[in-house]
Amino acid sequence: MDTKPPVVADLLTKVRRPEKTVPICLAGDLQAEFEDLDRDLAIAREQPADGTLAGGGNPLATQLAHQIMELRERMREHTTVFRFRGLPRKAFSDLVAAHPPSDEDKETGNDVNWETFGVALVSACAVEPEMTEAETGQLADALTQAQWDSLFAAAWSVNKRDVDVPFSYAASAVLQSSKKNSK
Repeated sequence: MDTKPPVVADLLTKVRRPEKTVPICLAGDLQAEFEDLDRDLAIAREQPADGTLAGGGNPLATQLAHQIMELRERMREHTTVFRFRGLPRKAFSDLVAAHPPSDEDKETGNDVNWETFGVALVSACAVEPEMTEAETGQLADALTQAQWDSLFAAAWSVNKRDVDVPFSYAASAVLQSSKKNSK
């Protein structure tokens, strides 16, 4: 007698819904500071103190480079990584049904009320940090449209896009380089 479980039952034990992360720097004002320093560094590098074009001997360029690296670290400290997980198919369709299209949405061919669905979807898919719909709505109101679009796109993607085995050009380049260096 074969005690092997059915194939589908075996597959069900392996199912893990897709996840996606989105890093967002919540101290967006630091971006302008970074751009100013980066511009100043480009100018300082054009006026090398040691006779080279790299600007490595220019004390001002070195000082600006240090300030940029410190600012990047501050920006990382103010960055929150949001993690989203796809919903089971029925939960997703129930969420869509709970947000029927407005008359305006119907006119544009949409099958959901985009005013309410986005907040509900982001809230339902948020794994880290977990957020209630009310908290998600407050966050949506505080973020820029681009930041909100990034969060919504991630929540949408884990539910409506295929999961492929990704390829990393960066990892491939590092490994190729380390192979060359080990010969």
